Amino acid sequence: MSDQNQFRIAKYCQAPLRMEARAGFSVSPEQLFSTVSNPATVANWVPLMKGVSMEHGNAGNGIECGIGSIRHCDMRGMGELKETIVWWNPPHGYAFKVATKIRMMLPTEDHVSVMLVESDGNGGSVLTWQHHFNWRGPLLRHMAVVMLPMMMNAALNNLRRELGGVGGRMRFVRKYGASDSLK
Repeated sequence: MSDQNQFRIAKYCQAPLRMEARAGFSVSPEQLFSTVSNPATVANWVPLMKGVSMEHGNAGNGIECGIGSIRHCDMRGMGELKETIVWWNPPHGYAFKVATKIRMMLPTEDHVSVMLVESDGNGGSVLTWQHHFNWRGPLLRHMAVVMLPMMMNAALNNLRRELGGVGGRMRFVRKYGASDSLK
């Protein structure tokens, strides 16, 4: 990915990298990007998600995703997640800020999720999925340490079943720290 296409996390978030997955799929980067960014199908592969509605405002042409678009994700047992697109670079990736209407439902703050897509050099693609955030409050943190990777891994498994490939696993990063540029 050229330097101009790179996402610079420090522009949007000072929180450390907490979780990361690298997953391989048997589809082109364009198809992988389309699958992981399409609001109409995201509920098919993300567990607990009942549905998604979009608000585009001034993003792009007002009807397509772009910087400033907001995904309103209706989550079973969690209420609504609000995901505001902060970086949009098809087919290389996108990033979004994560917030909840009910703060106690997600024990994170300054949360930015990044999805980077690249070719694997053999006709397939690799997804690097990162979560940068700070912990907020102790109440749900202990449960979130188990629930967050479990939900993300189920999503990766659903993508693997849909797209083929070897998939991957979301893991907590032991060495916390956010780099200025993600590759």
